[in-house]
Amino acid sequence: MSNFHNLGDTVRSMAAAAGSDGASLVRGLTMGEEVMAGVVRAGKDRLALHRQPAHEELLVVLEGEGDFRVGDEVRHVAPGDFIFVPRGAVHGTVGADGAPLSFLSIFTPRVDLANDMVWEADRPAFRMV
Repeated sequence: MSNFHNLGDTVRSMAAAAGSDGASLVRGLTMGEEVMAGVVRAGKDRLALHRQPAHEELLVVLEGEGDFRVGDEVRHVAPGDFIFVPRGAVHGTVGADGAPLSFLSIFTPRVDLANDMVWEADRPAFRMV
């Protein structure tokens, strides 16, 4: 993985990789000893409600608009918005305008996306690109 990334280029290449399966796309950007970052492009299930019991997450909206929940608080988010998700807080999109919704996602400590997420309902489909 490179130490340098252009987020606009990343979002555009992920849009080109989106398929008809409606899966959310994930592209890893960096992985350090205690932190990891990537871009998530929400699919048809958007970012289904979930939590990470042992991880904090920082999100920056890169593309799209929608309502996002952290704990009991819901806010309308748009490009440039920054979201802090404390450990264990239920979070995810609760509504969107149907357009793609992409986020820069930074976790600390590093998270295992397959094993460290607790989904409030069925786990949505994800595809690494």
